[in-house]
Amino acid sequence: MRPKVLIEVMLLLLFGANLFAQKRSELNWFGYVRSGFEYKFANEEDQDDQSQFKLILATLGCKADINEYSSLFFFTFFNYNRYGAPYVAGLLDAQIWFTPVKNLKLVIGQFVTPYATENLQSSSKIDFINRSYVAFNSPPYRDIGAYVSYTSEYSKFYAGAINGAGMNCPDNNKYKNLILREELFTTKGFKFAFAIAIGKDNDPIENADDMKFYSPSLSYTWRNLYITAEGSYLKYLDDNSKAFYVYATYDFPIETELLHYVTPAFRYDFFNNPYDAEDLDRYTFGLTFGFDENKWLSHFRLNYEIINTRQNREIIIGEVIKYPDVFTAEFQMRFD
Repeated sequence: MRPKVLIEVMLLLLFGANLFAQKRSELNWFGYVRSGFEYKFANEEDQDDQSQFKLILATLGCKADINEYSSLFFFTFFNYNRYGAPYVAGLLDAQIWFTPVKNLKLVIGQFVTPYATENLQSSSKIDFINRSYVAFNSPPYRDIGAYVSYTSEYSKFYAGAINGAGMNCPDNNKYKNLILREELFTTKGFKFAFAIAIGKDNDPIENADDMKFYSPSLSYTWRNLYITAEGSYLKYLDDNSKAFYVYATYDFPIETELLHYVTPAFRYDFFNNPYDAEDLDRYTFGLTFGFDENKWLSHFRLNYEIINTRQNREIIIGEVIKYPDVFTAEFQMRFD
């Protein structure tokens, strides 16, 4: 969708929603902007792709509570196309929520696929500028479908079906992907989750092959310390691919009017893909400065990434690509 068209649509929705909200529903707007600077420590041969200021992501959304049982969730984005096309705008989420009984929610529309734990974290509420490789070894991050979730004191369960083609994409065939996810909480600060996704690839029906995804995760919170690990395993054709991360953060409270906390962070993640020529190991060092008591509303973040590659013995295609180290500085502002 062209940015001009999306802006016009959003203005119409804003005008109409405000009129509607004054009469019947409770309307809450939210959004955020992530802007930054990226520098690659490239070789002399790669000087044309070394540094840039960039708009990482800008979003605008709203949640309208129609009545006690029904809600509407709408979310749009504006950012650059990483493949070199001009800046783009489009639809992220368009969800209908129905809660017939307490703690049971039915979601229909386009939404974040309830698979990996990192999937369910907003891009404005992740602990690093870039997502881990687990996101690349998972079902489509957003998709069209339906799911139900049920929350109890120590657990949360998801079950649903999606097209499997990704956001804003039609998928008119007899194959749909099934998603199951279970989360367990303890009073000791531990959280365990396991998810499975079963479906077909997007080839024509006569050539469609099975795809099975599995994802376990474990996290621990103690005071201001947070440690988490998660993996994603894909079984496809006669091969499989694996991704994994583990990271830790610690919030140091700062008692000043301007600065409220400082958070150092470290992450290790890898991606083993039998269909590519190299395996990837990445080390990310981070430091975040928070300027609001709510740690996601205003912060400045620094990340330094070291990416190591090694030859994938299962497939040999020329030389292994050498990735440069990357330094990124990001400023984020969010409103709720």
